[in-house]
Amino acid sequence: MADQYRDSCVDRQNKSRKVFRGNPNDFIRVSFYDKDGTRINDVTRSEANCIAGLNTEQKFYYQDGNGYQQELLIDRVNELGILDALPDAPACPSAPQFCGPPRVQFFGGMGMGAMANAVVSPNSGSIIGFDIVNPGFNYLTPPFANLVDECGYGSGGSLRVQTQRYSGGDSQKGGLEIKNIVITAPGDGYLPAPNGALGGNGRIWKDVDEGYVEREDGSYYVVPDPLNPPELPPGDTFFPPTTPPNIPPVTPPTIIPPVTEPSIPTYPGVTEIDEVVVDNPGFGYEPGDTLEVVPNNGAIIEPIINDRGEITQVRVVNPGIGFIDLPEIVINSPRGFNAKLIPVLKVTPIADVPDPTVIPSGTQLVSIVDCVGKIPPQTQFDRVPR
Repeated sequence: MADQYRDSCVDRQNKSRKVFRGNPNDFIRVSFYDKDGTRINDVTRSEANCIAGLNTEQKFYYQDGNGYQQELLIDRVNELGILDALPDAPACPSAPQFCGPPRVQFFGGMGMGAMANAVVSPNSGSIIGFDIVNPGFNYLTPPFANLVDECGYGSGGSLRVQTQRYSGGDSQKGGLEIKNIVITAPGDGYLPAPNGALGGNGRIWKDVDEGYVEREDGSYYVVPDPLNPPELPPGDTFFPPTTPPNIPPVTPPTIIPPVTEPSIPTYPGVTEIDEVVVDNPGFGYEPGDTLEVVPNNGAIIEPIINDRGEITQVRVVNPGIGFIDLPEIVINSPRGFNAKLIPVLKVTPIADVPDPTVIPSGTQLVSIVDCVGKIPPQTQFDRVPR
């Protein structure tokens, strides 16, 4: 189509296409969505400036060194430099933090905006599902996702992201969005809610050059490490405990106001089986073999078996409701072997249920901690209003 930006500005065969402001080796590459919605990748800045000359409001997408995609207008594209292509040094918190549920970190896939709150079983401390607060957009491939447990209570959780075509209404966005997060291993020990403890990665918190003296009223003294204050009021506790001998008097310590646990918003949700992922189809299965959900909670699922005896798909006849642990899928088969089926729970906030009266009386709800609200945004697109 002759009226497409890519036809008039993007010349992939021209060997001079790498030139930008006289530099023949410009390393910056961006992408954009053409008039027909096609995503064009590997676009030089010279080509981007040509496109911006045709449409000054054209948005471009650039993946920085931290793996986050930025949505930029041409002026910002022209400002990109080597520092944008390099990852930032890891940031370290500088004060005690409250320990709570893990947060979900998405990276890779060239997209942006995906956010989710993890749902933790109050029984086992394992991950059972996610409330996908924002499915994101512009992913070229499924991104990776991992669990970040600030205090190191939980371990063993691993995730796999499923995507689908972008379903939003913005014509300048497209690509893929998050559909589901498959829990390939639920892990254990994660906190379902903040417990009031302070720490970082499972260790008692201290800065590189500071120690804390905690008073009975909850306030903290900050003292130079490794020096202890010469005298402590009754009831005070100091950590770390190591005290070198023959310590000279120290200057008066800085007083930090009492630390109080913040009011972290939580909201109730209801769970049901959204799908059952066939992670391994196995072999030897026959028509008549059945599947059982434990605990059942009203769920009914059926296997689809091919002529090679493999379970190729699982049909969810009834999703059940009110799971507070990740259910187990039991395969009733006299000859089948080795299939691995992973249930994926859909988490719906009660506020999003059109008619809450349809939820059966006595249904167990999950309490979801809004960790998304505590995550500093990597770009201005990482937060959306709930």
